[in-house]
Amino acid sequence: MKTIHVGSRLHIAPESIVFIKADISYSHIFLSDGRKILVSTHLMKLERRFGDKMVRVHRSYLVNPEADIKITEKEFTTPSGHKGLISRRLKKNLMF
Repeated sequence: MKTIHVGSRLHIAPESIVFIKADISYSHIFLSDGRKILVSTHLMKLERRFGDKMVRVHRSYLVNPEADIKITEKEFTTPSGHKGLISRRLKKNLMF
């Protein structure tokens, strides 16, 4: 299992991530096991590191297309109940 550097000394497997939410110069990484990790890495930098394993759906969110998420017209919902927005322009990135 390949891991990707996300901040300080932390490496995470892309398969274990459900979505990532931006918070100014920090990012909250939500994992499939229910944990939430705060890293001091910008969302744009994480987007470059993950490549096609994560999809930008809003200026504040990256989503794992392989994760079990429910997608509606304007938002996504995770099995744990977290919700995030999907922008009109970036919605096309989710069409897989």
